Amino acid sequence: MNLIRAALFAVFAFMGTLSLSAQQNWLPPAQAIVVINNELEVIAEPPAPAPTTVITSQQQLLEEKAMVGCDGCLQTSVRYHFLKGTLIQIKSGVDTGDAVESVRAQMISGSNNNATLLANIQTAYEFMQNVL
Repeated sequence: MNLIRAALFAVFAFMGTLSLSAQQNWLPPAQAIVVINNELEVIAEPPAPAPTTVITSQQQLLEEKAMVGCDGCLQTSVRYHFLKGTLIQIKSGVDTGDAVESVRAQMISGSNNNATLLANIQTAYEFMQNVL
């Protein structure tokens, strides 16, 4: 039993080290705001068509945009929402890495385990890691 506890402790200590080293690579909030604003300008999301049904969740909004019929619309929409959510959190005083992780957790919890949406969230998260 002690051997199992020691092994678990070693694994968690290693994961904590990775987590701390990853957090040190994020841009400072002031620089992150500039980068995010630039990325939002690049995306320049076109106005969405008026939905025919009442949208009650973020997932429904993303699915509605995906049904418009363009390739990559879902990925662009997820990236846009990821950037906007991160920007809002950073402007409210949250550190860059914490803001990205928080937005990722919110998006995952709102995905209702939709595999396509989860894959796009992961791609957007990797994009955020590269940009910030």
